[in-house]
Amino acid sequence: MTCPHCNQTGEYQLSWLVRRKKPQPPHNADEHDRARFAKAKTYMVRQDDLVGCKNIRCRKRFEVIGIQSVATEEARPAGTNDDRAARIKAAFGRRTGG
Repeated sequence: MTCPHCNQTGEYQLSWLVRRKKPQPPHNADEHDRARFAKAKTYMVRQDDLVGCKNIRCRKRFEVIGIQSVATEEARPAGTNDDRAARIKAAFGRRTGG
């Protein structure tokens, strides 16, 4: 990303929140709830909307633009590992927060 104030390009760590689909619908669910549950998917939500510039003289915060705020399983790049643990490690890396 490029800082709009000093125009310096840098790589920034963004944190993501994982929202997992539950394994089964609630026991008291009716047909409408089951239909909604069938459509639900696991997805990630970007937590960081602002990042601080890495330039020591600038250090201004700017908004993250050009990176989607919600990512689903279909959005992951082709050719990635099918092993679940490797996929999670590749997708989230050194995720901050919890």
